[in-house]
Amino acid sequence: MSRFRFAVVIFLAFAVAGFVLAQNADPNTAGPTKNDYRLRVLQPMEGATINGNRIQVVVDTEIPAERDTRQDVNSMPRPDIDVFVDNKFQGTMRDQNNVIDIENVVPGTHELVLLAKNRSGEIIGRRVVNITTVAPIVPKRVVEPVSPPAPVYVPPPQPVQEPAPMTEEPKIPETGTSDPLLAVAGLVLLLGGIAVRRFV
Repeated sequence: MSRFRFAVVIFLAFAVAGFVLAQNADPNTAGPTKNDYRLRVLQPMEGATINGNRIQVVVDTEIPAERDTRQDVNSMPRPDIDVFVDNKFQGTMRDQNNVIDIENVVPGTHELVLLAKNRSGEIIGRRVVNITTVAPIVPKRVVEPVSPPAPVYVPPPQPVQEPAPMTEEPKIPETGTSDPLLAVAGLVLLLGGIAVRRFV
């Protein structure tokens, strides 16, 4: 019976030693654990509607216990965050990188799944965010009516000048006259002058 008790004591001693060693494991190989880190999605929010085909995912990768302490080789590493959209892997956030852009997302409802893993590959956090994307609104282009170019100044047509009425060409005045009475009177004067001249 004493051997059995001795064996139980030895077994408990090894179990306690193993537990203590596990607690003192290098944080760079196993940490963080579920107790050290809680996955928090900053963007997008649950039920968000996103205009366009691009989703920007932002998470908080800081470990609360390490937030106000100096970072050195003994500091616990930040978790890796795997991102899935509709069960399709989109990328992993590592170390200080806590932002990932997902391009060419078709319009509709989508399920965004984020998995936080430690360096051992153990899943320590999971979040599901349901979002809706809509086609980007393209502003309508206002087409202003194109005004016709300003007309080139064209002077008004000149009035057509009618030719001056044809007038008779001036004639040299005739010294004689065709009036017979005047001719007879002139002849009488001529004869009277000749007669007076003879008698003088």
